[in-house]
Amino acid sequence: MSWPPRTGELLPRFDEPVGIEEKLRGYSLLVSHDKGGPKANGFAVMLGIGLDSVDYLEQQIRNGIARTPISLVRLHPSGAAACTVQFQIAGPGRYSHRTASLRTAWVLHTPTARPQMTTAFLRGREHR
Repeated sequence: MSWPPRTGELLPRFDEPVGIEEKLRGYSLLVSHDKGGPKANGFAVMLGIGLDSVDYLEQQIRNGIARTPISLVRLHPSGAAACTVQFQIAGPGRYSHRTASLRTAWVLHTPTARPQMTTAFLRGREHR
């Protein structure tokens, strides 16, 4: 594994991410959250994803980071690396005909750290 991570590479330790469920439940899918609420509304309206679909969305994120290269890397003065991975997902059930681009952000505090998800939000909609 190279350090720092580079665009075009898979997220280091993509198979060992941390914080996905917690970030989704407490932020990205929580309509009542001051900053996460608009993201939660986007998930609900665009793909029919709410708190009841957290397991589905977590699996989509795990699948996405396993196959999609990093699109952006920013290095922090602390030495940590912030990485963006963006990929298409479909909604569950009756929303399976809808897809959108899901942007996920990750921080790696050290070269050996597991990636920690910092946010996830939708970037647009297209119908199939």
